[in-house]
Amino acid sequence: MELVMTKLLIAVTADISVRLLNGQLEYLAQQGFDVHLVVSKGPSSEELKKNRRITVHHVEMAREISVLKDIKALIQMILVFRKVRPDIANVGTPKAALLGSIAAFLMKTKTRIYTLRGLRMETATGNLRKILWLMEQLIIGLSTQVIAISPSLITKCKELRIQGTSKMRVLGKGSSNGIHLGDFAAKSQETIAYPFNNQQFVIGFTGRITKDKGIEELITAFLQSENLNLLLVGDFEEQHGLKKTTVDTIRNHPNIRVTGFIPNPAPYYKMMDVFVIPSYREGFSNVCLEAAVAGLPVIGTDVTGIKDAIVDGVTGILIPAKSATAIQTAIQTLQQDQVLREAYAFNGKKRVILDFQSEHMWQRMKETYLERGEKHVSAYKTNS
Repeated sequence: MELVMTKLLIAVTADISVRLLNGQLEYLAQQGFDVHLVVSKGPSSEELKKNRRITVHHVEMAREISVLKDIKALIQMILVFRKVRPDIANVGTPKAALLGSIAAFLMKTKTRIYTLRGLRMETATGNLRKILWLMEQLIIGLSTQVIAISPSLITKCKELRIQGTSKMRVLGKGSSNGIHLGDFAAKSQETIAYPFNNQQFVIGFTGRITKDKGIEELITAFLQSENLNLLLVGDFEEQHGLKKTTVDTIRNHPNIRVTGFIPNPAPYYKMMDVFVIPSYREGFSNVCLEAAVAGLPVIGTDVTGIKDAIVDGVTGILIPAKSATAIQTAIQTLQQDQVLREAYAFNGKKRVILDFQSEHMWQRMKETYLERGEKHVSAYKTNS
């Protein structure tokens, strides 16, 4: 009898999504798993290839629906599964989840996990919404287990009448990867130039600059306020859906700065006084955790995902979605009350340390992978 490493295959769509697994793959490899990553080709996965403990397979996946490209990617995904023959598959992000769950089912992978990172259908309309609903239903139906990255995602699935919520669970209190405190602290030390020509109060945002992130309302609230700077850490999405006047304001206002895509946003939090995330939906919103670790109070919308990342009146303020007035009022409240800002910041950082450290999340993930009916708790299986 010999011990053979348990094969674990993880799939995400875009190369940029590799950051959602930062540190996790290395940890699982160290714990004895034979780790395989399936992802579209890009610099992050190319860098990961240098880690000999992790095997990277490139499958080019289009983020949007594209029948011909999707069929080609599905064939490639099936070939990867046939080659690897994983004991466990964990697929996440919409396109990789769809293609990966089909491939895992066809190749009879025993443990098929779907990591539900968000519901794009929440803000979709018409036929697209129906298609996305059917996709979610198919992925969940093909999976043996679903890991939702926030409790409110499960609640929303029930509201949307998606079947299979009995398969769903949340690891700890949520988040897909937690925050690696040591790594975040090191990245925060990067030196960057202060972006403004004055010392006014700075409102910060990190993420994709797009309508679904609540940018229209954020800009309106900013223009209605006084003595503020606005720091947008991110770049415009190709299909951002913003009004031309909003885009022009962002590009031309003397007190608004846009960084463009930044691989390391950590040092920018030090430039902010308050963090705002006015999204219409999220999966969990890790940026809330990053802001808290950086010592910032957080203003966020009371929507799926964000409501799990903020404790209203304790670590920040929850406000209604799509309300510029609510954003403005919350900003004004914190701008005028330093004691309240410091209290929220202290409580937020404490909560991350207690509930959302990456190492704790990785341990929960490992335990989930080992709950496969095997008598021994090990990343190895017997081969007699």
